[in-house]
Amino acid sequence: MIELVLLVCLTTDPTKCHQERPAFEAPHGSVYSCMLQGQIIAAQWATEHPKYTIRRWTCGLSAT
Repeated sequence: MIELVLLVCLTTDPTKCHQERPAFEAPHGSVYSCMLQGQIIAAQWATEHPKYTIRRWTCGLSAT
Protein backbone atom coordinates (compact mmCIF):
# COMPACT_ATOMS: atom_id res chain seq x y z
CA MET A 1 0.00 0.00 0.00
CA ILE A 2 1.21 3.50 -0.86
CA GLU A 3 1.06 6.21 1.78
CA LEU A 4 1.59 9.95 1.88
CA VAL A 5 4.08 11.08 4.54
CA LEU A 6 4.35 14.72 5.63
CA LEU A 7 7.23 16.08 7.69
CA VAL A 8 5.64 18.90 9.69
CA CYS A 9 7.21 21.39 12.09
CA LEU A 10 5.75 23.81 14.59
CA THR A 11 5.58 27.29 13.13
CA THR A 12 6.68 28.79 16.46
CA ASP A 13 9.59 26.33 16.86
CA PRO A 14 10.81 24.89 13.54
CA THR A 15 13.13 22.48 15.36
CA LYS A 16 10.12 20.51 16.68
CA CYS A 17 9.07 18.27 13.81
CA HIS A 18 7.26 14.99 13.36
CA GLN A 19 5.71 12.87 10.64
CA GLU A 20 2.04 12.84 9.75
CA ARG A 21 0.37 10.25 7.55
CA PRO A 22 -2.94 11.70 6.38
CA ALA A 23 -5.54 9.33 5.00
CA PHE A 24 -4.83 8.63 1.36
CA GLU A 25 -6.09 5.96 -1.00
CA ALA A 26 -4.17 5.49 -4.22
CA PRO A 27 -6.03 3.69 -6.98
CA HIS A 28 -4.14 0.51 -7.83
CA GLY A 29 -1.48 1.42 -5.23
CA SER A 30 0.12 3.93 -7.59
CA VAL A 31 2.97 6.18 -6.44
CA TYR A 32 2.11 8.35 -9.44
CA SER A 33 -1.42 9.00 -8.16
CA CYS A 34 0.00 9.78 -4.73
CA MET A 35 2.37 12.32 -6.24
CA LEU A 36 -0.50 13.94 -8.17
CA GLN A 37 -2.88 14.08 -5.20
CA GLY A 38 -0.21 14.61 -2.54
CA GLN A 39 0.04 18.36 -3.03
CA ILE A 40 -3.71 18.76 -2.68
CA ILE A 41 -3.90 16.62 0.44
CA ALA A 42 -0.86 18.38 1.95
CA ALA A 43 -2.45 21.79 1.29
CA GLN A 44 -5.70 20.67 2.93
CA TRP A 45 -3.77 19.32 5.93
CA ALA A 46 -1.86 22.61 6.27
CA THR A 47 -5.12 24.59 6.18
CA GLU A 48 -6.57 22.41 8.94
CA HIS A 49 -3.39 22.64 11.09
CA PRO A 50 -2.24 26.30 11.00
CA LYS A 51 0.23 25.83 13.89
CA TYR A 52 2.39 23.65 11.62
CA THR A 53 4.44 24.14 8.48
CA ILE A 54 5.01 21.31 6.05
CA ARG A 55 8.74 20.97 5.55
CA ARG A 56 8.48 18.17 2.98
CA TRP A 57 6.22 15.40 1.76
CA THR A 58 6.79 12.10 0.02
CA CYS A 59 4.99 9.00 -1.18
CA GLY A 60 6.17 5.49 -0.45
CA LEU A 61 5.30 2.01 0.67
CA SER A 62 3.59 1.80 4.04
CA ALA A 63 5.18 -0.24 6.80
CA THR A 64 2.01 -2.28 7.33
